[in-house]
Amino acid sequence: MKRQTFIKLLFIAIIIVGCENAKKTKEDVVSTKEEMQQVEDVRSDTLMLTAMKLTDKEWLEVKSSYDKLVNALDEIMSGDDYEGSLYVNLSGIATSNDVSLGGMMLYYKLKQQGYQFLPDNEYVERIKYVFGIDYNHLDTLNKNKFISYKDYIVALNPMSNIDSEDNILSKEFYPYREHLYFFKKFNLCTVQMPSVLLIEMDENTNKDNINVCGDSIDYHWNNYVLNDNKISLAWLLNNGKEKELKDLLVNFGYDKDDKINELVLNDDNLSIMDKFMGRDIYGKPKIHEGILRFVERLSDENHSDYFVKASTFVEQIAYILEREDEKQKEYSQLEGMTLEERHKMIAYVVNTLQPLYEKYNGQDGYGHLDKYNIGIVDCFWSAFFDDHELLKDIEANDCYNLPNLTRLIQKIKQDERLVNKQTGIMEPWNWSPETSVSRDTLI
Repeated sequence: MKRQTFIKLLFIAIIIVGCENAKKTKEDVVSTKEEMQQVEDVRSDTLMLTAMKLTDKEWLEVKSSYDKLVNALDEIMSGDDYEGSLYVNLSGIATSNDVSLGGMMLYYKLKQQGYQFLPDNEYVERIKYVFGIDYNHLDTLNKNKFISYKDYIVALNPMSNIDSEDNILSKEFYPYREHLYFFKKFNLCTVQMPSVLLIEMDENTNKDNINVCGDSIDYHWNNYVLNDNKISLAWLLNNGKEKELKDLLVNFGYDKDDKINELVLNDDNLSIMDKFMGRDIYGKPKIHEGILRFVERLSDENHSDYFVKASTFVEQIAYILEREDEKQKEYSQLEGMTLEERHKMIAYVVNTLQPLYEKYNGQDGYGHLDKYNIGIVDCFWSAFFDDHELLKDIEANDCYNLPNLTRLIQKIKQDERLVNKQTGIMEPWNWSPETSVSRDTLI
């Protein structure tokens, strides 16, 4: 009884880890009663799977894997060091074959729940769209974050809130939620380690009549991530899965859903850097353009919080010679970034902030009052004042074809106060309010 209880805790309790700490960020994250009723219609706590159509060989492999993992768990649980942790170390015990068999169990479970599997080509495109993983170029994946096997890929995502073993992040066979598994063979993915331990094995179990522990997480995760079903997104949000959803943006750069963007922007536990930039699966820095579009839409005269956060990001990423060593130590995200990459990110953010500054300047949160009609958002002024190469890079790259930034640069060029009269080059840092006031007084 002790073993059965533990197995259920191990693979069901991890489903609700973090629920007590989950909180909604805005009222529009909460789903309507009608949506939640639709969600509940697909929920099933225990599933009886029949006629799985396993071959004798497949059944023997499943049962062998089950027996091995159960025996390992029995030994761990009876050991002196066991303290009831959900994060049981199966490294050296579980194998990629065990995970593949667990993926097969997951496939049959979702099939029984009525999940609509995508065709092969659509699945491949969706995985690339959401996660950036190109199944045609798996050899180029970041080997420190991804392991690719014949039937699946595992993403070894960081887990910032775990304080156990130092090397737990590098272990594939810890059944905790931050590891993502992508099953190429079954066209699905999961946020927890799939295992044949989901089977409720007894002496009457055979390959044609198998009880499998059921839950709704994998159904709704696949239904949202792969099928873009908003009702399943509502279920995930209302059942404590904010952390997993935020990971889609923070770890994979999926910034195409405003509800996730809002969760990330309002998460006080995330750094400003992580909210606005990340790295793709090949390690290349990228700006979260979806976050910027969200900032643009949701900022108004009564809500400047997002504007302030975006401005803060520019201040943090801007190059200041005297503070560069300090910044490199404080912001690990800057490691390995070139100055050109940082300039491009500033350009994208300023393209978003400049129209808001022009519209709301002088109102709470939108920068210092523009007394001298300069018309340049404060964070941009500060950035190029300390880094004269910033404007040069922007010009050299045709303002990255960003319309608002292009208009701003044109306006600067037309302001004689900000241009060197002899060279025609923009040098706004040579102008100061004090100089302007003295000249106006003399006139």
